[in-house]
Amino acid sequence: MARAIGTAVTDTSPETLLPSPSAGSTPWAWLMVPGGIFLIVLFVLPLVGLLLLALGAPEWTLANFVRLGGSPVYIKILRTTLTISVTVTILAFIIGYPIAYALTTGGRALRAFLLVAVILPYFTSVLARTFAWIVLLGRNGVVNDILSQLGLVSQPVSMLYNRVGVIIGMTHVILPLMILPMFTVMSGIDQKLLRAARANGASPLASFFTIFLPLSLPGVLAGVLLVLINCLGFYITPALLGGVSDVTITMAISSQVVDELNWNFASALSIVLLTAVLAILWIGSHFFPIERLLGFSDQRSASIAARRELGSSWLMRIGAALNVLDRWLPSLGGRSIPVLACFLGTLLLLPVLIVAYLSFSASPYFVFPVPSYSLRNYQAYFADPLWIRATFVSIRVAIMATIIATVLGSMFALGLSRGRVPGRGAIIALVLSPIILPTIVVAIATYFVLVKVGLQGTEFGLALGHAVHAIPYVVVVVVANLRDINPSYERAARSLGAGPWTTFRTIVAPIVMPAFVVAGFFAFLASFDDVVYVLFLGIGKLVTLPMRMWDGIKQDISPTISAVATLQMVFAAVVIIAGALLGRRKAT
Repeated sequence: MARAIGTAVTDTSPETLLPSPSAGSTPWAWLMVPGGIFLIVLFVLPLVGLLLLALGAPEWTLANFVRLGGSPVYIKILRTTLTISVTVTILAFIIGYPIAYALTTGGRALRAFLLVAVILPYFTSVLARTFAWIVLLGRNGVVNDILSQLGLVSQPVSMLYNRVGVIIGMTHVILPLMILPMFTVMSGIDQKLLRAARANGASPLASFFTIFLPLSLPGVLAGVLLVLINCLGFYITPALLGGVSDVTITMAISSQVVDELNWNFASALSIVLLTAVLAILWIGSHFFPIERLLGFSDQRSASIAARRELGSSWLMRIGAALNVLDRWLPSLGGRSIPVLACFLGTLLLLPVLIVAYLSFSASPYFVFPVPSYSLRNYQAYFADPLWIRATFVSIRVAIMATIIATVLGSMFALGLSRGRVPGRGAIIALVLSPIILPTIVVAIATYFVLVKVGLQGTEFGLALGHAVHAIPYVVVVVVANLRDINPSYERAARSLGAGPWTTFRTIVAPIVMPAFVVAGFFAFLASFDDVVYVLFLGIGKLVTLPMRMWDGIKQDISPTISAVATLQMVFAAVVIIAGALLGRRKAT
């Protein structure tokens, strides 16, 4: 799915910019109505209600915002959130660009390794990856054990429950979101341009700065936007790895809801966070239209691209200067980039692999290296009725959410890609917003709707919230596959007398069916791994598998959690492999 998202970012060929001429009639747009109503009721209206609550309706007051602006504590929280988010974004770019570059230019073996290193952590639960860093960075953790055994430190180094731990953990969790957009943009760059530059006397470094880097800027911008927005709304990792001086705005929102029961002030904090995210999106849309996330564009996009190329002219001048200095600078055509990318890819995989390694330890506590091997942690999981009950709750909720999201999302994708409807940009913004806006804000807003119909704390209510979050993934996967269908197939069917419905049933549906299945897999995974929605929609009545892990990590870090995290990683790997096999079947 990540590849589909990235491909949608960069695919702007004329054939993909408009609906298929054979199926571009307005009636297709009616398929978006059920999903649109679902998102309006469970996403848009809740956010409007959150704003009204922040304004103290029906008394209408700005007291909550005045309190926020006049409090040094909350100003510090906002500053801390911004500082951490910007720092993580910069680190993600510095680490991610070489990996994306090597993914594009490296050999087959290197590309295969790096794809695994990026994709597997991306689909592994955020909670499991954060738990991995708790195991690694603790005072008695793996990193301190290795440093002590090497004689580099005489006492444990404090790397957990402080800003260092938060930045390390968030950078690792968010890194795939930076790499994937850059990689897909880079993979669309014609390598003949670089060879032409070299043939005209440009050095490898100069050709990189004058050709490759400017052409990769759309991917860089998309990655930076995604990472910065996600960092602003991060909750799980800062809450588990941070200390008392590293409180972020999402942690403050949670505290106001869970501890203080001050929903009005929590709503005000949520609106501030939401406004910041929307402002970043608005600024970014001037350089990267949101329509391009699904492969649609318009004439405005062309002017934006022209401005972007004009703004990169300074890079060309720098490249000309580097052409002179290239004899003193390392060449990008050497082995430095592949070696660096391999090292960084290994670091991406290492945390989850170490947790998997420790899950087979016979020790009742974490010891590195393990003294002996055993399945005791897995036996403890399967023998504990609380873990099993939580697992089945997660499965039931995920199945309901998958059915809702796959049906509504697939219909929405068909209507969006095949129908002609005004305001396409606004519609795309609506369908993508649940995964772009901070999850904690959406979850709190959804809670108020569920309360009115008595669905708070129920499995079906939680499934509705998960479906809102999963629909964008379904739409992205299905739209990407619909764009890959050769229009000549449909034209041939129509020329032989087949009507629109017969053409869809006999031509389009069989081709796209694997995409529906893959989209369902990812919708299931998105629901199964969620923690934030459970925290606010479950209201303590529902205990899913991630929620059980959350409580265990917060209270007492048991080695059993490493076994659960490993099983989640294996499940994610199975989903990835199944998706790849279905994609290969479609290709053949």
